[in-house]
Amino acid sequence: MASPSTSTHGKYGAIYRLRPNGFKGSGLNDLTFGTGYSGAASAYFEIVIDGTGTPDTFKWRKDGGAWTETVNITGSAQALSDDQTITFAATTGHTATDQWVIGNLKDEDTTEDGTDAQITAAAHRLINPNATLVWSDSGGETMLVTDYSQGKAEFTGNVTIVTVTGANGFILAAALEKVGYLIDWSFNASVPMAAMNYQGQEWTQVLPGQAAANGSANSFFIGSDSFFDAIKESAEGGEQYFLLQLFNYDPDQDQTGDHHNCWVACNSLAVNAPIGDIVKEAINFDIHGIPSFVANA
Repeated sequence: MASPSTSTHGKYGAIYRLRPNGFKGSGLNDLTFGTGYSGAASAYFEIVIDGTGTPDTFKWRKDGGAWTETVNITGSAQALSDDQTITFAATTGHTATDQWVIGNLKDEDTTEDGTDAQITAAAHRLINPNATLVWSDSGGETMLVTDYSQGKAEFTGNVTIVTVTGANGFILAAALEKVGYLIDWSFNASVPMAAMNYQGQEWTQVLPGQAAANGSANSFFIGSDSFFDAIKESAEGGEQYFLLQLFNYDPDQDQTGDHHNCWVACNSLAVNAPIGDIVKEAINFDIHGIPSFVANA
């Protein structure tokens, strides 16, 4: 269905946090991923605690393949495949079924269009704003700005063949945790202008600067530890970005309608509870990189 001229079911959204270390579970999160992945192509790894004892054990697999099971935790760097390593800080004290996930980009193909390049594989387009990615153009153009929610980059000129490489470069669904529902959202984009006037000039001339965006939203108060922990981690410079989905048209209310995706850093949080109203949180945020638009499916 094409987008209408009148919005329906607007002003809603969702906020996700990036799970530290791609961890999902209730127990000890002490795994560290090595950064030396050397596979010939992009790949993701899953690690799951499959036994507790002295020591605990884990299983792992690459790209959804067969599991390698009951591997003893040593406390030192342990190799999986393609030089991907993991290190547990403790050999005991973990919780069965707790899991970690990482997605590595290696010479990832893109689809080029003028000065833009987008990762071709849709499953790899949600890229990690905390990772260091290398966008390489065979024609020698330099990457200027990245759209982390659509896996796109803009270059200094028309590109030729572009590939992307980076450890922990793309994010799987298992590495995201929904921490709230947003209402009454807004964001503002701006480009500062520097005056270029000179004596005798009749009309003003300006030079555009760097674009930036920020915004705010109310959400239903959740008050979960994970949300407040994420705010704290943001301030400490850890996994500091949230992923927002901001809807302006979603007739089926199934999160497939017109919406903006953007990675943001939250810079304030306030809770208010007027009499007779729901308890709400007001958050303010700065948008990291380019906000992207996804049309109604």
